[in-house]
Amino acid sequence: MIKRDERYTIVRTMFDAGHVASFSDIFKYIPKTVVANDLGKKVDRFNKLMEKVERFTLEEIYMIGNFLGLTEEQIYELVRAEYVSSKGRIKRTKRS
Repeated sequence: MIKRDERYTIVRTMFDAGHVASFSDIFKYIPKTVVANDLGKKVDRFNKLMEKVERFTLEEIYMIGNFLGLTEEQIYELVRAEYVSSKGRIKRTKRS
């Protein structure tokens, strides 16, 4: 069995305490590089996916949830919250 970084358990604890409310909140407690490496992704590619979380596959999202000890529903809710909040940051241009 592969030994996972111990900081994954901290994220679970913070999730239970209500301090992790969106997908990006996870990375306050564990570096993106650790998660990217565990997913088998290059860090640059992982960072691009983080800019538009809807580009993650469900398999990748559920794998991250598994690393954290979260259920599929819990990790999906974090990603959904991130997606919804990012929609408000997108600047749209008016068409003439």
